[in-house]
Amino acid sequence: MVQRKATDRVRLSDVADAAGVAISTVSRVFSNPGRVNFQTVEHVRAVAAELGYRPNPRHRNAGAGEAEAANVANLEANGGGSSQRPGSGTAGETLSANDSTAIQSSQPQQSHATATPQGNGKRAAAGGGIIALVVKDTADGVSSQILKGAQVTAMESDSAVGIIETGQSQPRTQQMLNHLKGKVNGIILASDAPGIDFIRNYAKQVPLVVLNRPVDGVPSVVPDPRIGVVRALSLLRRNHHTAVTYVAGPGASWANQSRWSCLHDIGQRMGFRMNQIGPVHATVEGGYQAALALEGSQPTAVITYNDLIAAGIVLRLTADGVRVPEDVSVIGFDNTLIAPVVTPPITSIRIPRAQLGQTAVRLLLGRDSGALRNPADAQLMEKLMELGVRNEDEQSDTVTLVDTSIIVRRSVGERRAVVD
Repeated sequence: MVQRKATDRVRLSDVADAAGVAISTVSRVFSNPGRVNFQTVEHVRAVAAELGYRPNPRHRNAGAGEAEAANVANLEANGGGSSQRPGSGTAGETLSANDSTAIQSSQPQQSHATATPQGNGKRAAAGGGIIALVVKDTADGVSSQILKGAQVTAMESDSAVGIIETGQSQPRTQQMLNHLKGKVNGIILASDAPGIDFIRNYAKQVPLVVLNRPVDGVPSVVPDPRIGVVRALSLLRRNHHTAVTYVAGPGASWANQSRWSCLHDIGQRMGFRMNQIGPVHATVEGGYQAALALEGSQPTAVITYNDLIAAGIVLRLTADGVRVPEDVSVIGFDNTLIAPVVTPPITSIRIPRAQLGQTAVRLLLGRDSGALRNPADAQLMEKLMELGVRNEDEQSDTVTLVDTSIIVRRSVGERRAVVD
C-alpha cells in the first residue's frame, strides 16, 4: 500500500489517475454505483482503498465533478491521465496531433465484438455442467484470478469450474486434454503448451475457449495492451522521461511479442526512444540478470515483460545501491501478487484476469462477452484508432479482446539528471 502522511489528502483525481478512469466515473462509483459497470466499480474501489481514499458525502457535487472530468478527459483522450504536477500536461503531445473535440459519453460502451464459439468451436451446455480450467501452474497467482472470475459467471448458470494443473510439458498437457473428453462440458485452456494444430482439432470435438493467445478459428480471449501501455507511457512522460527500455520475456511467447510490439509502436508515436534487452527468464532470477545489463546502460525508465522480472530488477538494483524510483523508474506487467509487496511497490500494467475468466465462461455458454468500456477508455481507444494504432486481432471473428489498465504505485518517479 502506498504510504502517505496523515496530513496528505487523497483526491478524486488521484484515484482516477491510479485507476485509469475519468474523475466522473470515480464520483459515480461512490455516489451512484448503479450507473457504472460492476467490474469498474470493483476496480475503482480497490484502487481507492489502496490509496487510502475516503469519500466525503459533503463534497459530492456532481456538477463540479463533471466540470473537472471534462478538463481531464482531454488529456486522457490524448493518451494521458490527470496531470500530477503543474506544467506536466505535455503527456502524449504527439498523440494529440490533429486532435478533435472529445466526444462526451456518460455510459460505458461495448468494448469489443463477441467471439461466440463458431466455425471449429463447439458451445458448452447452457448450464448445470462442469467446466475445466487447464493451466500450467496453480502457484503463480494468475490462475487463481482467472478461476475466481470464471467461477462467479459459471455459478450464475448453475455450472461449476474446476482447475487442472498440467505443468510445462506439451505431451502431458495434450494427454490430459484428451483424458477430459466426455468428462466435462467445456474447457478453458490457459496454457500455451499444446500445439496450434492440436488445439484446432480438439476444438472440433470439445467446447473450448483459449486464453492469452489467439488461435485462428478457435474462440480466444486475449488481453489488449494498448490502453494500459498508453497510460504507463503517459505516466513516464509526465515525469519527464524520454527513453524506455523494455526487458523481454520468453522470445517465443505470444504475450511477449504483443507487449513489445504495442510498446514500440505507441512509444515511438509519443516521442520516446525505445530499446529492448533480453530475452530473460520470466522469473525474479531473470530480473536479477536483466539488472546487470541495465546497470551498464543506465536507463531512466524500464518496462518489463512481467512483474516477476520487475521485482528481480528492483531487488538487485537496490542491493547494488541504485535507487528506485530516484535513479530508475520500473513498471511491470500483469499486476500479480508480487507487485505490491516489493519495496518500493511496483507500478504495473494490469491484466484483468478475472474478466478473462468471466468472458471465457460466457463464450462457452453461448452468451455475449459482457465487456464494457468506460467513457475515458472509449475516448482514448477512439483516438488510438484514428491514429492508426490497431490490434491485428481486432477484425477476427473468433477473438475477444479485453482492455488493460494501470495500477500506479511508488516505483515511478521524476527522471534523474543524465550526465553526458
